[in-house]
Amino acid sequence: LYGEEQAGALLERIEQMEMDIFGASQEGPVLLRIERINAFLESPHGDKGGLQLFLNLSEWGFTTGVNMADPLLKRLENMETILLGSPQEGNIAHRTEQIMLLVWGTTKLDIKTVDLPEASLVKVALLDTVDSGTAQVGDYVSYKVVENVMVDGRIVIPAGSAGRAKVLEVSSAKRLGRDGRLVLEFGRIASLDGSTVKLRVDERATEENKSLELAAGASMAGVILLGPVGLVGGYFVKGKDVRIEKNVEFFVETERAAKVSGFLLRGAAK
Repeated sequence: LYGEEQAGALLERIEQMEMDIFGASQEGPVLLRIERINAFLESPHGDKGGLQLFLNLSEWGFTTGVNMADPLLKRLENMETILLGSPQEGNIAHRTEQIMLLVWGTTKLDIKTVDLPEASLVKVALLDTVDSGTAQVGDYVSYKVVENVMVDGRIVIPAGSAGRAKVLEVSSAKRLGRDGRLVLEFGRIASLDGSTVKLRVDERATEENKSLELAAGASMAGVILLGPVGLVGGYFVKGKDVRIEKNVEFFVETERAAKVSGFLLRGAAK
């Protein structure tokens, strides 16, 4: 919520969070009060939603992106500043509802838990060019989802969601035709409800990417996207360094099946 550990005894911190979130200290055993706070902050399932879900929907609806990097309170203040000119007064629950009403006109969500299958395709694009001649093991390169991932007509991973790929292996091209090599691990991407989904390049993404080589133009010429079963994606260019230009679109896929919230972006039926 705050982005850093708060000072004070446990009960004092619980009471402060309740005041910040609900506007008043709550009753009940400590564990129940903690559970109530967590339910408000996360609560990915159910039509009442929660702070993270409301912020994800509001950010995506207004900015076509979801910012999972900042603390929840900072994200709320940022949305208030964008929409209203400055952070607002009052408890967080009320302020969050007001943002939802401004963006979507409702706090009632058409939500359904759906099964996101293993090997579901996710189209992404790097935000920076990566080159095996300059990259180092441990480097990160940001990427974004460029098309909504849908299940049964419901959005589960929205376009604009951001992730970071990590360079696991790299070697520059050598003489005698030795290939440049760059191996990226795509890590996890947040779904619209805030739960994360592991991504990789494997057989299905590799097959789809073959058809993208020509469509993507010269920046992808000669690049072969490989993904042996069980391994992270490998990118090879025969006889020269691997260079993947920013904004070139290609596919990765989900590593395993997951239950996530799927959204029809309209008011839930009463």
